Amino acid sequence: MVKITNITGRFLSRKLPSGQILRWDAGETRNVESKRLVEELNNSNGFKVSEEVGKKDVGGGLKTHVRTPKRRGRPSKSDSKKEVKSLKSKVQAKVDKALKKPKGLRKSKKGD
Repeated sequence: MVKITNITGRFLSRKLPSGQILRWDAGETRNVESKRLVEELNNSNGFKVSEEVGKKDVGGGLKTHVRTPKRRGRPSKSDSKKEVKSLKSKVQAKVDKALKKPKGLRKSKKGD
């Protein structure tokens, strides 16, 4: 695999031996495996051909069971709900305490 860059300021396209057409915007880079196309583009003025991109069939693959990073700037939904509930319960407890009548000794209303 070879890295090919369009160094011109305009859109260019080339046809692969399979019939597929590759298109490059100005300054765009693509990876090409066709040896014939690499030789053709190496001789042209509008493309820059770099060496191989990397070793073939090497890599660790996809990572599994990886924890996703926390979003920055706002708390997670479960944390914000807990905070709201705890604030509401604290305020409600204060209101309930203020509205309760003190118990003390009760007097009967009947005249005994």
